[in-house]
Amino acid sequence: MSSVGRFSPLPSEIRRRQALAELEAREGVNWLESCPPSVGHKVYALLGGMTNATYRVLTHADRHRTVGSAEGSVEVDAWRSLENGDGSDEDRLDVVAAVMYAFASLAKGDEDLVEVGEWNSQEWEKPWYRPTEFEETVNDFLLGARVNWEFRDGRFLPRTSSVLHDEVVQPATLLLEADPKFSKASAGLQLALTRLSENRPDAAITDAGAALQELFRALGATGNSIGDQLNAAQRIGLITAADRNLMKPITDWVNADRSDHGNAHAHRDGDVTRADAWLAIHVAAALAVRLSNQEPREINAARARRDEQRRLREAAEVARPEALPDTRGSERFSSGDETPF
Repeated sequence: MSSVGRFSPLPSEIRRRQALAELEAREGVNWLESCPPSVGHKVYALLGGMTNATYRVLTHADRHRTVGSAEGSVEVDAWRSLENGDGSDEDRLDVVAAVMYAFASLAKGDEDLVEVGEWNSQEWEKPWYRPTEFEETVNDFLLGARVNWEFRDGRFLPRTSSVLHDEVVQPATLLLEADPKFSKASAGLQLALTRLSENRPDAAITDAGAALQELFRALGATGNSIGDQLNAAQRIGLITAADRNLMKPITDWVNADRSDHGNAHAHRDGDVTRADAWLAIHVAAALAVRLSNQEPREINAARARRDEQRRLREAAEVARPEALPDTRGSERFSSGDETPF
C-alpha cells in the first residue's frame, strides 16, 4: 500500500474533513478564492522541514510580493500572515503564492551558506531544499481546504485555468449535489478529491470508480461492474449505441485502473501517481456531465442562480420585522356588547 505521507492527519483534521464532507453533501463543493489562516499555519510549519533557510524563503517572498502584488506594497510580513494569521485571507493567498515562487527559485540556485544553531552561533552549512515534496504538500493543503489555486509547472494558477477543472470537475460536483438521487455519487466524487488532498491517489481512484457506479445506479442502470452498468444503460434507453461505443473504452479504463491501482489491491509505493488519480476523477466527472445532457456553463450558471436566490431569501429573513403582538382582541366586541369602557 502507498504511504499516507509524512504528516498523517490527526483526529482534529479527520473531524474537520468529516464535517466538510457532510457540508459538501448538502451544498456541494465551495471553491475558495482566498487562503484561510489554517492553511497559512500549515505552510509555515511545513517550511521548517523542507529547508534550512526558512527566513531566506520568507524574505524573498516579501520581495516578490512588493513587485508582483496588485498594490505593490507589503503591509503584513509573510511570516506574520502565515504563522499568526495576520492580514486578510485574500492577502494570504498572495503570501502562499510568493512563498512557492521563492522556494522554487532558491531551490534551483541558492548557494549562500545558512547560519544554523543558536542566534549568532556562527555555525554555517550549505542550504538545502526539498522543492518537489514542498510543492506537492502545499498543493494538498490547498486542495484539502478547497482553495481554487495550485502551484503547477512552476506557476501559481487558479484551478479554473485548467480546462478539465472548469469544464468537468467543477460542473460535475455542482450537478451531483443539486439532486438528492445523486447523493452517493456526489459523496464519492468529493471523497476522491479529499483522498487526493491526503496524498492517497490509490484511494482516490477507488472512490472515483465507486462514484461512477453510483451515478449509473442512480440513473437506473444496474450491474456488478461499470461495464455491466453501461450495457444496462443502453438497454433502458439512457444512452444510444453510439454513446456506448464512445464510453466503453473509457469505462474499461476506469475498471482496469481501479483493479490495478485502487487501494483494495496491493502495489508498490510509487506505482500509483497523482496523475493516475486525477485522470480517474476527470473521467468520472466527465461522464457525469455527459450523462446529464447539460452544458457545463449552464450547470455553473444554475448553481449561481440558486446561490443568489438563497442569498435573497436570507436577506429577506433578516430584514423582515418581528411580528407585533396582536392587542386588538381586548377591543373586539359584538354589536350587542356594551361599550368597553
